[in-house]
Amino acid sequence: MVNKAALTRAINKSAGISLREAALCVDVVIQTINDGLLNGRRIELRGLGSFAIKKAAVKKLSFANIPAGRIPAHCKIVFRPCQKLRETVRNISVKPVRGLERETIDG
Repeated sequence: MVNKAALTRAINKSAGISLREAALCVDVVIQTINDGLLNGRRIELRGLGSFAIKKAAVKKLSFANIPAGRIPAHCKIVFRPCQKLRETVRNISVKPVRGLERETIDG
């Protein structure tokens, strides 16, 4: 899995800076993305994709466990991968993620 610590180590090794400086770089990038989204900006990272805030309309449901039978209007974050990433992912063979494999029931 790639998480914040893995990104920090990768920056540390590739840029030749201390772990503290690498962690600061990761924090600044994350904070800049968060601030941009919260201010209604679209975030575009070439080679990865773009993030944006999208308004979702009221959704009417027929499930009994949802109060009033609807989900109120809200905002959500959407991610659109760049064309190159989309094509690359489309052409790889998928390996199951550990812990999420389907269980088979013999019977």
